Amino acid sequence: MGSRRVGYFRVIAQMGRMRALPALLMPILWGVATARWQTGTVSIWWAAVLVLTYGALALACNYLGAYVDFRRHVRSEGQYASGENVRNSTRPSPAWPYDGFDWMQQGLLRPQTFLSLGLTSGTIFVLAALWLGIFTDWPVWFFALISGLMCSVSLWPGIRFARRIWWLGDLAYWLGLGFIPLLGTYFVLTETITRLVLLIAFAPATFVWLAYQSYGFYSWHRDWRLRRRTLAVVFGPERGLDVAAIISIAGFIALILLMASGAVPVWTILVLGAFPLFLRAFARARVWPFSRQAGIGTVENAINAVILAGLLWFMPMWLI
Repeated sequence: MGSRRVGYFRVIAQMGRMRALPALLMPILWGVATARWQTGTVSIWWAAVLVLTYGALALACNYLGAYVDFRRHVRSEGQYASGENVRNSTRPSPAWPYDGFDWMQQGLLRPQTFLSLGLTSGTIFVLAALWLGIFTDWPVWFFALISGLMCSVSLWPGIRFARRIWWLGDLAYWLGLGFIPLLGTYFVLTETITRLVLLIAFAPATFVWLAYQSYGFYSWHRDWRLRRRTLAVVFGPERGLDVAAIISIAGFIALILLMASGAVPVWTILVLGAFPLFLRAFARARVWPFSRQAGIGTVENAINAVILAGLLWFMPMWLI
C-alpha cells in the first residue's frame, strides 16, 4: 500500500462492500419475522445458518463483480490482466478508494485476491447450503441453486455489459439476493410456502435491489466507460435518481396494499418510517450537480434506509 496508512478493517470492508452486507441480508430478516408471526416460534439456529449462507453468496457477488469489472477495464486498455502488467495498465485516481474496483485501479490490491475471495465465499455458500439441506429438507437445495444461478447470471459479462438486455442482470440480482432468499428462509423455518409470503417478498427484494443499485450512482462514470448499463448510465445520474425513487415508492405501495387488505398486521405500518430516508437517498436536488461525494451519500443513505425498513418490519412481526 506504499506510504498510505489505513486500517485493515477499512480495507476489508471496502473490498467486499461489507457496509452493504446488512442491507443485502434484510430479506432473511423479513422471512424470519414473517415465519415467527405465522407460526409463533422459529429456530434461531437455522436463521443464523441462513444468514451465513446468503451472506457468503452476497460477498461472492461483490468480490467477483469487482473482479469482472476490473478485467473489462484492463482489456479496454489493450492488455490482459496479469500480475506483470496490471499496475501499468491502470490509471490511478487521486481520490481515496471507496470500493474494491478503486483498490485494484490504484494498484493497491491484486485482482487475483478478489478472485480468490469470491471463489472462497462461493464455496462457503455451497457447503452451507448442502449442510442445511441435509439437516432440513432437500427443497432448500432448490432455493440455493436458483439463488446461485441468478447471481451468476448477473455476473456473466454477456449480460453485465450487454447493450439491450442489461436489465436481465438486474432482474436476476433481484431474484437471487432478494426474492428467493426470503422464500428459502420462510421454507426452512415453516416447511411450507404460502401465497402471502410470495406477496410480502416483493417489497424487501425491491429494497435490496435499490441498495445494490445505489453503488451505480457512485461509479456511474466508470460504468459508462466500461459500457456497463445501470440506472445511472441508462437514464443519467439525475433521472436515474428519479427512477430509483419511483421504484422505492412502488415497494411501499405494495406494503400499504397488504396492510389495507388485512393480510399483515396493522402495526407493520411502522415500515413507512423508512420512507423519508429512501426519498433522501434518491433526492435529486440534494446532490445537484452530481459528484463523487454525492454518489457516496446516495449509497450510505440507501443502505441505511433498507436496514431501517427491515428493522421496522421485524419488530412488530416479532412482538405480536
